[in-house]
Amino acid sequence: MMLTVTHRRRWPELRLPHALFIDGLYAGTFYDTISLDVPRGTYSLRVQFGGAVPLGRSGRSLDLSLSSTARVTVDNPAIVEFYDREMIWNILFDIDLVVWVVSLFVTLPPVYKMVSDIFFAVWLVRLVVIRRCYYRIVTKK
Repeated sequence: MMLTVTHRRRWPELRLPHALFIDGLYAGTFYDTISLDVPRGTYSLRVQFGGAVPLGRSGRSLDLSLSSTARVTVDNPAIVEFYDREMIWNILFDIDLVVWVVSLFVTLPPVYKMVSDIFFAVWLVRLVVIRRCYYRIVTKK
């Protein structure tokens, strides 16, 4: 049976590579769509962006990946779509980033710097907290 996994974009964004894992085994890297021929059955499907960053020669690493896992049943050709859950947060962060670039050329009130730093800290903490359920995975029939 054919299993097709597609990254659905809801707004313009960069095409970044994602890794696909089926039952914990690496199945491939893709940008938009990947199609695999798999036997009928139920699988644990994980979509992941990023990976571990090695910390020196000690063999330790820091996992900075964003991922989500879902159970997928393949009994007919299955189509699975995934997308970012964080559309509003990403739009707000993009706006803040544009204003930050503008602030390099134009002097903005000091309150902007404080609000921007607080927003960035909250966004970063939220990203770390939800990094294992970052994507929404939907099975289409």
